Amino acid sequence: MKGKIILMKRWRTVIQLLLIVFVIGAAVILVGARNHDTKITKVTSQLTPRSARILKNQYDQSKTATVFLHGYNGGAYSTNYLIRKAEKAGAAQKALVVHVYKNGVMAFKGYWQKSIKNPMVQVVFQDNHASQKAQIYWLHQVLVQLKAKYGVKAYNAVGHSLGANDIVNQALKYGHDKRLPTLNKIVTIGGPFDGLTGFLSTQTEATVRRLDVKPSRFTKHFSEMLKYRHNFPDNVKLLNVYGDTNTGYNNDGFVGVASARSIRYLLRGKLAQYQEAFYSGEQAAHCALNQNPSVAHKMIAFLW
Repeated sequence: MKGKIILMKRWRTVIQLLLIVFVIGAAVILVGARNHDTKITKVTSQLTPRSARILKNQYDQSKTATVFLHGYNGGAYSTNYLIRKAEKAGAAQKALVVHVYKNGVMAFKGYWQKSIKNPMVQVVFQDNHASQKAQIYWLHQVLVQLKAKYGVKAYNAVGHSLGANDIVNQALKYGHDKRLPTLNKIVTIGGPFDGLTGFLSTQTEATVRRLDVKPSRFTKHFSEMLKYRHNFPDNVKLLNVYGDTNTGYNNDGFVGVASARSIRYLLRGKLAQYQEAFYSGEQAAHCALNQNPSVAHKMIAFLW
């Protein structure tokens, strides 16, 4: 029994060390501690003729595009599952993949029709360790191009991990930019909005979820976001998905419950609608939430 207790203590120490390493890496990304991030120098378009999918009548159908964005160290695989589930349900259709390359090229690939309904646009950053400042700039440029070249007048956005932060920060910084489509809905999945605050909290899960959504302390990143609250566009609806793996630290393996929920405080009084979806256990792990069938189902019901 004594040996088991010692082993558990050692295991917790290892987890703490791994999380501290992640904290340092994520902090660098969030504060933008890089000075060599890529600027967009060229935009290309490679479209292939293709028939549009026939969507199911049970879903709302419009020309509103839905943009999917991965997080730190992520890629197309981070959002593939959610996109496939939406297509399989007959709710939407994947139309474009936008690659932002390290050489400054932004490449649009796929197909597009003016009459396309519920198109999905997958955004992939080749430099998936870039500063958040760079990622926000790249996302902004993608949205500008979607409106200017593809006629997108309104969009939804789905972000996993730091991708969720990018989406919210882009809206905070450029919320009144007339070059952008109108933002309708956001789905945030495991977003570290107040950084890695509370990721080693030992309070009970029930206690943490009862706490006020106002962070007990503001990280530099969160304080900066608060300055731009007035820029956030009107009439946006948001679904916030977060999890707890039940390992005793009130986090999804990387992002604390308190940090993920802080978006509600950040955007208090600014949203037309706010919903939360909480998950616990193995399928609530940070890199499992975006592969979770229930999360996909809630996303589809919320967006369409």
